[in-house]
Amino acid sequence: ALKLYIHESILKTAKLPPSNITKKEMAAIHNLKNNREITILPADKGRTTVIMDTEQYEKQMDEILQDRNTYEVLKRDPTEAKKKLKTILKQLQEEKKIDKQTYNHLIPTASIIPRIYGTPKIHKPGAPLRPIIDSMGSVTYNLSKFIADILKPLLGNTDYHCENKQNEQFCQQEDCCLGATSVETGTAMS
Repeated sequence: ALKLYIHESILKTAKLPPSNITKKEMAAIHNLKNNREITILPADKGRTTVIMDTEQYEKQMDEILQDRNTYEVLKRDPTEAKKKLKTILKQLQEEKKIDKQTYNHLIPTASIIPRIYGTPKIHKPGAPLRPIIDSMGSVTYNLSKFIADILKPLLGNTDYHCENKQNEQFCQQEDCCLGATSVETGTAMS
């Protein structure tokens, strides 16, 4: 009854607000969106939109991926990881180390391959790209979020946590092992 009342009294009589752009501007936006020669993306910092030549964007991304110190070509089928993760989670549930609800949350249902994209650092000369790895929907996405939530309270509470360059100097003096090879590479987990 409430649903019907809302539909009849509010939604049926509601009007869309007037557009804040002209039809000509809307057509221009549509043309930009469909132009395959340009790539439109957000800048790395600030609320700015960047329009790049698609060939230049793809060339810069290819150069990033050619860095064998950071990225490597997979030698085996990544779908095997899904099978292995399912087996491990089933075993953890059977051993009562995780409950059914946690198991259902962590079990991978989708098999979207993580994708990489770059956001231009317009505040730097030549606007190099910051690589971002979007793993949403991937085999390990829910597991990664689960582990991140467990580790979050520990962040900053150890003697070896480095937040910035000054702390990094201290860690180097104390013979710490820093695990990040590239602090510029981010993993989107939102």
